[in-house]
Amino acid sequence: MAKLTGGSQTNHKAPFDVVDFGAKVAYEVKAMSGLSKDLKIHICDSSMKRKRSFARKYGLRAVLIAVVIFSEDDIRVYKGTLKQSVRISQMKEVHNNG
Repeated sequence: MAKLTGGSQTNHKAPFDVVDFGAKVAYEVKAMSGLSKDLKIHICDSSMKRKRSFARKYGLRAVLIAVVIFSEDDIRVYKGTLKQSVRISQMKEVHNNG
């Protein structure tokens, strides 16, 4: 995702997975199986507070990226505003190789 977005991968304990300080964007990347009944992402309260605080401190726009794997030949990427709880159907599909 860092190569695709132009950002830099962060360390393991950082609030976001990829940050592009030049474009002022922080990306939270979630991967999930498309075979699950409920394609929904939930971020716990403490993690969400850390993310919001970090984004505010550095003037970054927080973006949620979801990588949904239906099969090895069908991987879809969705993008949306970072929210504590969001369904994949509420996000914009930005890549589909299926």
